[in-house]
Amino acid sequence: MAAKHIDETQLHELIESGKTFLIDFWAPWCGDCRRIEKPYDEIADELSGRVVVVKLNVDEIEGIRQREDIKRIPTIRLYENGVSLGQIVEPPAKADIEEFLKDLLPKKEKAQKNHVYDMVIIGGGPGGYTSALYAARAGMDAIVLERLSAGGQMALTHKIDNYPGFTDGIGGFELGEQMKNQAERFGAKSTGADVKKVDLTANPKVIETSEGTFLSKTVVIATGANPRELGLPGEKDLVGLGVHYCAACDGMFYKGKTVAVVGGGNSAAADAMLLTRVAEKVIVIHRRDTLRATKVYHEPLMQAKNVTFLWDSKAEAFIHDEKLTGLQVKNIKTNEETLLPVDGVFVSIGRKPATELFKDQLTLDENGYIASGETTETNIPGVYAVGDVRTKLLRQVVTAVSDGAVAVHMAEEYLANI
Repeated sequence: MAAKHIDETQLHELIESGKTFLIDFWAPWCGDCRRIEKPYDEIADELSGRVVVVKLNVDEIEGIRQREDIKRIPTIRLYENGVSLGQIVEPPAKADIEEFLKDLLPKKEKAQKNHVYDMVIIGGGPGGYTSALYAARAGMDAIVLERLSAGGQMALTHKIDNYPGFTDGIGGFELGEQMKNQAERFGAKSTGADVKKVDLTANPKVIETSEGTFLSKTVVIATGANPRELGLPGEKDLVGLGVHYCAACDGMFYKGKTVAVVGGGNSAAADAMLLTRVAEKVIVIHRRDTLRATKVYHEPLMQAKNVTFLWDSKAEAFIHDEKLTGLQVKNIKTNEETLLPVDGVFVSIGRKPATELFKDQLTLDENGYIASGETTETNIPGVYAVGDVRTKLLRQVVTAVSDGAVAVHMAEEYLANI
């Protein structure tokens, strides 16, 4: 049962009624909002009969964000007896919403899952759901454990133009949902779960999650990679208050404003191109004297009238009160420092692999990626790494999909010999 959409009048009617209700303040262009949509609907179903669960599109109501003090979206807020009991902002997963609610609402019982699967897939991005599709078609009993919604980091991409078969491109969120639906059509299962601990050497392998313990003969790790931070003082406190890591998610906040993009690779160039269509001015800050991005980005960025470049430069400090007001930049060749008045900064300096859970069991390379070759096999038999989390030359949707198919082929061979 999906959460009910309401308007501002209905919001105030609910507040005045004194009912206990949960509300998600969201917008359709917000990638994080879309990723949390399905987990939020699952919570609506689980709370049915106990709590009213609703959502409100802040884009449809002029000034609603100021009136309701919504600084970042999604913001999920719980009301009881006409007052707010608390809120969670930009929750990364269903488990985080449940953690927020656990002391405010009766905790639901979670069943322990003792069934032994043929394959547990950790992560529901393109590599994960391709693994699920191929496993299900091969007759395996497979389940995907995904913290957010289908698609992983891909779901935050506004439009994907380089995945074969979509002449006009496709949104990352839509592509993720299609991959999930296709895998489930052949019998693969999915559940929203946050993996807490694994024992990959056990027989069967043990995956402890927010939804109980899963046992499996094989495991595919498709946990992907997350944005790297600049590591400057105050960075974490300014996230959503002027500091961002995804232009497709948060760029619309800066319509007609001045923004900076830190980085010079493909992600930075793509973010800068997107922001040229929204912001009045885009400043690209890069340590080198030319972009590292592929050539396809160079000419459009150079020709964009609202883009300027600060070469041989790095971000030194955030200037802020309650929110960001500027960026201190240093030229690494001359040591000259410049204060840039900017409304927002988009950090696009690469990603770090989500391998913390596995570092004591799997062999990692010098950058923290799981060491696995084209077979996707890791140092532990029956464990495979696919997509952005593994060592590889090119991290793209199409290469993650290829990894998923290979992993299942190798798993079939493994299962036939145990």
